[in-house]
Amino acid sequence: MGRTTPLAPNPWGPYPNYQDIARLEYGRMLWKLSEPRAKLLAHWLAPSHPYAARFQRMRAVIEEVLSFTGDDCELDAQLRSRSMSLRAVVREIPPVFGSI
Repeated sequence: MGRTTPLAPNPWGPYPNYQDIARLEYGRMLWKLSEPRAKLLAHWLAPSHPYAARFQRMRAVIEEVLSFTGDDCELDAQLRSRSMSLRAVVREIPPVFGSI
């Protein structure tokens, strides 16, 4: 019998949540550009935003995930070494209410 190469681990698990994946992808697209990034930060840090305190607690890791340009499996492995996961951190990206 031939040897099989194990598949790379899927950071989204066996049941991916496509809303989470979309939040990450659209967040990264906006994060790359300085003006939308500034608007997102202002929106998420506004005292009126219901997740402002939560964002401030997780800000460094959220910014790291949004800025990451490598493979998501690699990012997930880095996060897991710090007792986190990509799937969990993406859920911490705050929503955008209204327009930014």
